[in-house]
Amino acid sequence: MQTIQTTVSAVQVYRRGAEITRKGSVVLEQGTNTLRILGLSNGSDMDTVKLFFPAGTGLSDIRFSYGTEDEPEDRPSAKIRDDMTALQRQKEIHELQISLWKSNGAFQGTSKPDLTDVENYITRLPDRLNKLYESINDIDSRIRKLEKDLSEAERLESLPVITAVLEVPSAGTYPFEVRYHDAHAMWNFVYEIHTDAEGPVTMKSRARVSQNTDEDWENIPVSLLTSTPSGGSVPELLPVYLSFSKPRPKVSAKNAMMGRNMMAMSAPMMAMMDEAEDSAIAVEETVEMARIETEGAEVSSEETMTEYTLPGRKTIPSGTKGVMADLKVYELPGEYELLAVPKKDVHVYLVAKLKTKDLPSDIRGTAGIYLNGVYSGETSVAPDLTKETLNIPLGKAEGIQVSRTEKKRKTSDALLKNQRTTEYVYELKLTNNRNTGVTVTVQDQIPSSQEKTIIIETKNNDHAETADNGILTWKCAAGPKETKVLNLAYNVSWPKDKQLYETVRPSVCPSCGYEVPDDLRFCPECGYKMY
Repeated sequence: MQTIQTTVSAVQVYRRGAEITRKGSVVLEQGTNTLRILGLSNGSDMDTVKLFFPAGTGLSDIRFSYGTEDEPEDRPSAKIRDDMTALQRQKEIHELQISLWKSNGAFQGTSKPDLTDVENYITRLPDRLNKLYESINDIDSRIRKLEKDLSEAERLESLPVITAVLEVPSAGTYPFEVRYHDAHAMWNFVYEIHTDAEGPVTMKSRARVSQNTDEDWENIPVSLLTSTPSGGSVPELLPVYLSFSKPRPKVSAKNAMMGRNMMAMSAPMMAMMDEAEDSAIAVEETVEMARIETEGAEVSSEETMTEYTLPGRKTIPSGTKGVMADLKVYELPGEYELLAVPKKDVHVYLVAKLKTKDLPSDIRGTAGIYLNGVYSGETSVAPDLTKETLNIPLGKAEGIQVSRTEKKRKTSDALLKNQRTTEYVYELKLTNNRNTGVTVTVQDQIPSSQEKTIIIETKNNDHAETADNGILTWKCAAGPKETKVLNLAYNVSWPKDKQLYETVRPSVCPSCGYEVPDDLRFCPECGYKMY
């Protein structure tokens, strides 16, 4: 029986998991040969293992096992343990010698010690103790190294082993491949959005690839697949029931905790990945600096997935936070506007509006935003296909401010109609402190009724454009140093014997479709960052 080690030669990484190809070579005799093939990791799915040999090679038996087939006393780990035991004994002997040398210095049991013996003892003691201490330090260093060797040996002895019985037509050297699926790998989209707030928007698609197979992938071809093996399940319709009670999203403790963890770690993690330092180097001549990037990936699309083949060869160490790779660059036409939502924020934001139909179909993830080459934050990029545009916030607009003041809220009863009515009056102010005029899109809202007996009547909206969902939009122009005022007033009437509640329809997570309450920043189901 021959034992053959294999090495990783190529990898296809799914969004979750990877298809790994390993290569090896073996000298076989004509007839029956038994091989033990090593190199697989503990994350290898044995049900997916496939062997590839040159044509004409027959496979009469294949089996899988974990750990070495050697007897316990013959394993490499046993030899390392024996060596560690021998070193530990040497250390104990040296420690005993040190103790004896120190105790003999008292010359106990000697009524009148010889002065010459005392002088010789005092002279020899430092050198003898130093040699013993140096020997102990050397033993400790060797034991620490053996402990690492033992850990690695035990890991290797616990890895999966393929035992294959082959029938070969003639003797010779046979190359072969092993292919299998490993769940301990993944990749995610990361985007960069670059704009000067005037021309087209440049969107750079990148990938963060990571793996934890306990083996470094060194200098191999890598391709990325946009799908994840899912078993081929198809959608199924379930009965839908209508009722007056609205079900709340089911949030398990595990998913809720994941959402909180994502909230705590996503921002610093993304900052670590996207943040870059510019260093000033003193040179005699001014040198124009240009960003260096890797070559984009080769893209091919099939019916169920898109494959990005990364150029050249890549090295992806195990256990790292991820290796970045550039995929593709998109030039998208963009429109720009100043947008304010005074009910939520006193700031005015510069926004780039991208048409949904212009966006790549697989775009979904977090994007770093660069305005005139300067990093200005990050946003979620997950277009809603039911909407015509996707708004990309580019940052807060300087010198413009908005406010929303409640001027009146009065509730009264109408006895004849058995109704209760609340009157709401708000004042919205747009203040332009710039020396030039601006046009700002201002948004507010009035509630929408889902019951016939709840009546909402608009009294004043200053000619706002009104959507079916109650969102109001104004195009408000303000000259230099000018303040514009918008008025909003409406009444809400309902049966006085009913309790009126204001609810916010949950947002739908663009990643998993889960309904996320408005007060949560992260989807509790999948951890996706909501904006």
